[in-house]
Amino acid sequence: MRPTSWKVVAACVLGAGVLGWLILAAVYADLVKLPTYAAVTAGLMAVFELVLARVVFQKVQGGSRGKPMHPLQVARAAALAKASTAAGALLLGLYGGFAVWLLPKRSSLAAAQDDVVVAGLCAGACLVLLVAALLLERACRTPPGTDD
Repeated sequence: MRPTSWKVVAACVLGAGVLGWLILAAVYADLVKLPTYAAVTAGLMAVFELVLARVVFQKVQGGSRGKPMHPLQVARAAALAKASTAAGALLLGLYGGFAVWLLPKRSSLAAAQDDVVVAGLCAGACLVLLVAALLLERACRTPPGTDD
């Protein structure tokens, strides 16, 4: 498995941002209000992955006492990190596109005032998720000089 490239992450964020902007421009009047607590899920996932990244890093580097992690556990953590990187990048772009479209409309549309706050919070939580996933992916790397 190769490390995630920043170019892929940037392309996902930009592509999803344009898509989010286009979706809202086309059908905002027909959509329901953005859920107020939508950022909580991404935030909780980010906290979980940050803690997991710390544990995995300590176990993989050998600095932690106790049993080392089984290689399959590390592979599962790496798969979670890859999936969360993609999800975080796509959702960051989508909610970022929502926020960019809603920002100038908040004075003319009553629903946009609340939605721009929710979109901004969700974009922030997804950014934290993206960073946590990249840290977890980095923590899963085998240290140089080990043959096992």
